[in-house]
Amino acid sequence: MPVTAAIGDVYQVRVRGHIEGQETNNVLHFENLNTDSDVELHLILVLASCFITHLIPVLASSWSLQDIVWKKIYPTLGVENITVPTGTLVGGNSGDALPSFVSSVVSIRTAEGGRSKRGRMYIAGTPESASIGSHLDTSNAFWTAFVAFIACIASNFIVPDPTGTDAWNLMVYSRKISGSHFPLPNVTGLTQVNSLKPVQQLGTTRSRKVGRGA
Repeated sequence: MPVTAAIGDVYQVRVRGHIEGQETNNVLHFENLNTDSDVELHLILVLASCFITHLIPVLASSWSLQDIVWKKIYPTLGVENITVPTGTLVGGNSGDALPSFVSSVVSIRTAEGGRSKRGRMYIAGTPESASIGSHLDTSNAFWTAFVAFIACIASNFIVPDPTGTDAWNLMVYSRKISGSHFPLPNVTGLTQVNSLKPVQQLGTTRSRKVGRGA
């Protein structure tokens, strides 16, 4: 039976992968704009398609997408759901990858100022061939695909003037403002995203070091 959403429902979505025995997590938050008859179909699988279509073909084969874990966190706490997308879930680049703790970075911006009103997404599995020193090579095919992946998310989940149904907005979530316990007590710590930008400089995610954990 499909999971439905009402206007204002907020979902936490965790894209879970693996590299060199380490779990990787990309945690995103979405707010429903005008009801949804099937959250998995219109939110989870659309997000998965952006990964599978644009990003996975150029990621190193040492990284794989395991599943997507999702649940409602406002106004009530929902059950945890797990979706395993269909398609190729292993990176398509057979060359060496950068170390497990080195990430390609997406800058997440809102129309409001302050550290609590912006975020970043760290993508694991960047091929060694895609970088020059500490930066991504903008002439490499990886950069082109990385930009297309970001555009895919933006076109589906940055919705300034939604019409119809099944629309979702990507949000920045601040634990400092709304707390870290679910369900969220309010939505003051959620801010609508208005832009996503690729960052040329590589980032680090220390928790992904071999032997450290997720």
